[in-house]
Amino acid sequence: MHPARIFIGVLGLIGLVALLSHLATLALAPEEEMPREIDLTRPRAPAESRAIRNPVAASEASVAAGRAIYHEKGTCGVCHGETGRGDGPAGEMTRPRPRDFTDPMFHALRSDGELFWTLKHGIPGTGMISFVPRILSEQEAWTVIRYIRTLKVDDAASRLSPETWPSSG
Repeated sequence: MHPARIFIGVLGLIGLVALLSHLATLALAPEEEMPREIDLTRPRAPAESRAIRNPVAASEASVAAGRAIYHEKGTCGVCHGETGRGDGPAGEMTRPRPRDFTDPMFHALRSDGELFWTLKHGIPGTGMISFVPRILSEQEAWTVIRYIRTLKVDDAASRLSPETWPSSG
């Protein structure tokens, strides 16, 4: 096996262990102290992050690469689920629940820059840990955001044509 693949596998495993450790501490908190969902309308990222544009071009190739990162190295599906609904196996244990990436309101309210900020810094008080740079590179984070943007359920047409995908989220 190629050393780079071994290294990526080890990084993914380390990230998964860190995530599961964090989730275990959240699971021990009394449920009544933690809301089931966080208010989607309240931004978590600083206002200046909203204007940051995604440097990864919207294309079928970038979405395919983002999908691979989401399901493999990024381990996003562990919490956010295979289809992005926030129903992954580890997500079932967390309060508040992981974000539902299929929710059109989420996509309308959050820019790519805000999503990147979340991947880089995590969200205190939730199961969302920092992924950049421990698990994902900045390039990989921007790429996985391209994939996340395709998960919105009410806008299937936007998945068909890269020209209609948001350039900055």
